[in-house]
Amino acid sequence: MNDVWNTFPAQMGDHLAFISYNDSYKTVAPTDSRLFSLKIRLKIKNPTTGGMPTDEEFFALSTIDKTLEALLEEKGAVYVGRITVDGHRYFHYYVDFAEEVASETTAIVSKQTLYELQYAYEEDSEKKAYWQELYPTDDDWQMIRDMKVLEALRKEGDLDTLSREVLHWAYFTELNDASTFTKWIETEGYRVISVKNTEDGAQMQVHFSHHGTMMLQDITHHTIMLNRKAKNLNGDYDGWETSVEKEKI
Repeated sequence: MNDVWNTFPAQMGDHLAFISYNDSYKTVAPTDSRLFSLKIRLKIKNPTTGGMPTDEEFFALSTIDKTLEALLEEKGAVYVGRITVDGHRYFHYYVDFAEEVASETTAIVSKQTLYELQYAYEEDSEKKAYWQELYPTDDDWQMIRDMKVLEALRKEGDLDTLSREVLHWAYFTELNDASTFTKWIETEGYRVISVKNTEDGAQMQVHFSHHGTMMLQDITHHTIMLNRKAKNLNGDYDGWETSVEKEKI
């Protein structure tokens, strides 16, 4: 399995979390014979006020991550994700070994690194920990797509605090749904550029825009709402694009 990982922020109760998960595992999960979930909790020593690790702890946490992965995968485990929230980091694995092995491995790494580690071991044949705690929701997927576009803009030297026009597209198979969506985005303050048939005539394309920055919270405020509304009207929100804006000299 060639692992492909994604990372995205998520709200967990009153706390902002960052979830990294192994996207490749989704093809393995339905037939994976490893029936036990192993979650190892690490207490971050000096978290920020938002519960995240500081740069000073980055190397230590990275070392623990790699050490756990090496020891557990040597015993047949698969690493499926991690969650960082409220001053803790949770490492998620699926395993087929006994709980005693989980206990021993956790104790060894804790002693080596001088970090407080605790574990939870339970049967999870349906892989609920992966699907319900790690795998992205529709809203999370939209945020992941947004983050990839923002990263591409940053690589081009974009200054994310500068406001600019952002172009959006949505597609519908029924004219009534496209019309309802168009009326809704107008009431929400978007500028409708065009509503027309696609070249093959199979769908209606709604092209529209707003002005805003490339700050993550700013863009996802729009895209998550647009994606939800399009789906509610049996349509597809097809994403956005914008210009690269640099500081004027």
